Amino acid sequence: MGITKSFIRTLFSKSGAVSILLLPMVLAFQNCGRFETLPEGINTAASNDGSNNGGSTDLPSTTNPTPTPPPEVLEGKVLYTQNCASCHGPVESSAKKSRDATQITLAINSIPQMGAIRLSASQVEAIAAALTVDMNNPPPVVSPANRQEFACTTGVMQKTPLVKLTNREYRGALFALLDGFATTLKTDATLVAQLDGIPTDIATVDRDTLKEQAMLMTAPISNALFNSAFRAGELVSAATTGLQNYPNTSQCLAAATITQACHQLFVRELGSRAFRRPLSTTEANAVAARFWDSTLSKADLLKLTFTSIATMPDFLYKIYDKGTAVAAGSTVLNLTAHELATKMAFFLTGAPADATLKALADNGQILNDAIISQQVDRLLTLAGSRDMIRRLFRESYGYDVFDRLQYDAAFIGNINTTGLGDVMSNELDNYFVEVVLNRSGSFLDVMTSKYTSATDTRLGTIYGLSAATNTLPDERSGFLNRAAMLTKRSGYTTSPIKRGLHVIEHVLCQDIGLPPPSAPSSLPPVVTEDIITTRMRTARATEVAGSSCAQCHGKFNSFGYAFENFDSFGRFRTMETIYNGSQAVKQLAVDTSVTTSEITGSSVSVSNSRQMASELGNSDRAMMCFVKHLKRFEARIPADASANCQMNQSLKTMYGDNVTQGSVVGAIKSLVLSPEFRRWNN
Repeated sequence: MGITKSFIRTLFSKSGAVSILLLPMVLAFQNCGRFETLPEGINTAASNDGSNNGGSTDLPSTTNPTPTPPPEVLEGKVLYTQNCASCHGPVESSAKKSRDATQITLAINSIPQMGAIRLSASQVEAIAAALTVDMNNPPPVVSPANRQEFACTTGVMQKTPLVKLTNREYRGALFALLDGFATTLKTDATLVAQLDGIPTDIATVDRDTLKEQAMLMTAPISNALFNSAFRAGELVSAATTGLQNYPNTSQCLAAATITQACHQLFVRELGSRAFRRPLSTTEANAVAARFWDSTLSKADLLKLTFTSIATMPDFLYKIYDKGTAVAAGSTVLNLTAHELATKMAFFLTGAPADATLKALADNGQILNDAIISQQVDRLLTLAGSRDMIRRLFRESYGYDVFDRLQYDAAFIGNINTTGLGDVMSNELDNYFVEVVLNRSGSFLDVMTSKYTSATDTRLGTIYGLSAATNTLPDERSGFLNRAAMLTKRSGYTTSPIKRGLHVIEHVLCQDIGLPPPSAPSSLPPVVTEDIITTRMRTARATEVAGSSCAQCHGKFNSFGYAFENFDSFGRFRTMETIYNGSQAVKQLAVDTSVTTSEITGSSVSVSNSRQMASELGNSDRAMMCFVKHLKRFEARIPADASANCQMNQSLKTMYGDNVTQGSVVGAIKSLVLSPEFRRWNN
């Protein structure tokens, strides 16, 4: 009988390795000090140091230094690290910024996972003080060009989290290993089913935004990764031609039986590909010794070896700790050539370095600025870059999240809504790929382009199109005026609150926080004695001077009012039909004119959402927000003040020459070209 999954697990146990049937992947190869055996289902974010001191680099000058926090904030940071950081990340980049004491107390009392936390009222107040935005991110400064920039201390960089490959990255990495044997192996139906069965790593991180969870490792995930690796091992063991021609093995794998020397050559080549760096003979022989068993058949030995290597942390995690320190005593390491090539490839294409990058890493040329620049340009032309752009913008602006798409059939003209959410999201996926990648568009272009790839007739009906087109009417300029962004609430009436909240949180990065428990979940019903527009009803319910609602709603309701030219199904209108239940009772003219100081810090007046999108396209605040999204996407944790210097480089690229904006692709490239991208802060 051939080797089985349970047999491999038994061999893992005999060799002293950790059984990934029961535990997350923690077996280290040449990284034993970094990995410990973790309890089942633990989030690996909890194993990171909760502090984030930024570490000094070889550029120790201090520009715009961050002031020392007051004692209560320092106490709050300690309490947060002890009680909150394992779930919500370090305080400097916490997913719960701006939460006040009332909200924290409510969470402790109502969320089961927090039931064991015991804090006094003063301790909760201290944590709330530590979570205020100003305590962790100093306010922007104004550059000589009169543009806002992130306040930064030169030479400081954000700590580098230890993250696993996301599901899409893991798939690409496993396929890359299989391609070394035969490019057809990755199409195996059983393998594809195993990969599709890996529990999703996409979940809600903040309001209405789904993000890949690169720090999450649970028993179900590790089991699914094991099953995928095992199936891949079965395919490799049967790939006769691929084994015979496997590089750097002198065709020894073509023999009926494998000698120990041949096995060592196989491990060295496979390990170098899997760990994304060359392995020395000593390293390869050490890991080969764990799995060498002369009693096993050739197929079983290959199955065991491949499965084992494809479940080691050096394959499953992004580890960049082989370089030298930038200065004596520094925690910051310069990436090696292969580490840099790997980091660039995963960031820009979601897959390991291809042959071109590997060759440039082998000869060290990838460390040259001009070569890096050329390779960024090349990588951004590959198919993987399109998927990177889709995920970046989905995670930045949350257009793939819907409350629901449930409408009265007569209200929407009997349109079938099955799968319509995906159609809406895919329109914006294609929009960002076209505007950002294909056209090298600026941030203003992102906010104002009229391009569309909409071919679904249902979307055409929503947009009022009588024929297929790649250009939408003026009122649809930019992505904010598309169906995916407008259908944030089903029903007869719009929700200026939800639409406005989405803009201020995701386009301007202002964390509004949760409403108080006493806040109503809907507007008062329409009564025949008081038939007014949704805008007026919203203002009366949430913006009364002196009320507990006015302070927050006064910031973001106006963004929602600008979209009142669109009904709840995203269709353009100039008149709002007022409903009493399901009964239409009157039509009233919509008012989309708003004045707000949230876009620039000074009062700005616009007549509609198209003008608002244009103002946002030129807004320092909106561009700074996007750069934060970009850095979070690259690092897999929210950006804190220690990332400000690196983010400034992307921001300045987007600003351009103060007359013509730079491209978004240029901002992505600037991030890669920054000194911080080429380093690991331990």
